[in-house]
Amino acid sequence: MYVVLSSLTKKYTTMFTIINDLPDDILGIVVSGKVTKEDYDRINPVLEQHEQKYNEIKLFVDYQEFKWPTVNAMWEDLKVGFNYWGAIKAVAIVSKKEWLEDSADVMGTIMPGIKGEGFEPNERDKAISWLQEA
Repeated sequence: MYVVLSSLTKKYTTMFTIINDLPDDILGIVVSGKVTKEDYDRINPVLEQHEQKYNEIKLFVDYQEFKWPTVNAMWEDLKVGFNYWGAIKAVAIVSKKEWLEDSADVMGTIMPGIKGEGFEPNERDKAISWLQEA
């Protein structure tokens, strides 16, 4: 089951979709389209609730379709990283784009204390298992 958090703007339709069929302590998000600041405005309360409930955040991010985010969205992404730095324990990025997978693999170097790993779309179960062990 999915919960869609979407925004419609003049230029694009964008969605963050929450994945509900994951283990309870893993927060799953499908990213599709061009991410905007408004998308982060919708996802921030979800991150906050997850942190309050589990005292940490393990993220499963499935990039279905990647389009470069708006400048404001990139700023919001940076702020999310800093706001939840201590809470985000691990991030599994699932994508058919190799450079996105690679970015997850170097995440721990850039943001100490956060484990990151990239996975192919056919490795969904492997990504979930990795997060459970993280």
